[in-house]
Amino acid sequence: MGKYDAQRAAHKLLLKHLQSQEPFTLEEFIRVTGWDEPGTYKTYLNKHYKGLTESAGPNLYRVTESFRKLVTWRKFKQHVTQVRRVVTNYTPTSSAVLIFDFLMPLTNEAYLRTTLDALFFKDTLLARLKTVAAAELQKRFPRSTGITDDAYFGEILDFIEKPFVGYSITHVDGRFRSGSVLSQDEVAEFQKLGQKYLIDETTAVARFIFPYQDDDELEKIRYLFHSLFVRSIIQLVNGEEQIWMLESGPESKVHIWQAEDDDDD
Repeated sequence: MGKYDAQRAAHKLLLKHLQSQEPFTLEEFIRVTGWDEPGTYKTYLNKHYKGLTESAGPNLYRVTESFRKLVTWRKFKQHVTQVRRVVTNYTPTSSAVLIFDFLMPLTNEAYLRTTLDALFFKDTLLARLKTVAAAELQKRFPRSTGITDDAYFGEILDFIEKPFVGYSITHVDGRFRSGSVLSQDEVAEFQKLGQKYLIDETTAVARFIFPYQDDDELEKIRYLFHSLFVRSIIQLVNGEEQIWMLESGPESKVHIWQAEDDDDD
């Protein structure tokens, strides 16, 4: 048995019962950890896991909300092992990076989060991948002869798993001119009609950061980002006059989607 196998088993047990909120028995704890000596399991339950569990009856324990701070194995291990690190050692790494910043009115933020969050689930990603033109997808991800659809899309999902891990949203306050450049007198007349010349607006900026190692990986990330995320965002905010996206990386550029004029000629 590995050095931390019992602790890993305990961590999985606590995580399971945190999610279900069902109490676990002392017998179950002993069975999964292998700590059958009273001095051992009592030490862990009453000392190391103090505050993470609470009594739910005779030989019954419930996982408390405090455990949410330790749901990752790394944090749990640091908490329960006897040695407390004063300093954490880090291994430095570096790579090239591709960054996308989407700028849109704050009114779209709630819908934006919902749409983006959906793209971090395997079933949703798979459904979106199947809407991408097969010929275009196979240019970036060549398909082996005889491979099943499930296996092929599974390979692409494996690629997506590493770079597509999250995003951040910040708020930026800005002021914008609503139309053509006017003189102060013209603006005064403009405002008498109840219209605004300078508009204050809070913009939500959704940022995606993608480290990459080579040009092949870069192009695959860029293609998938446009096919999955950009496509979804454009559909979401449809109706805005303009949609801006900044790209920073090997090439720095701004992408602007301008609403077409629906008026007849």
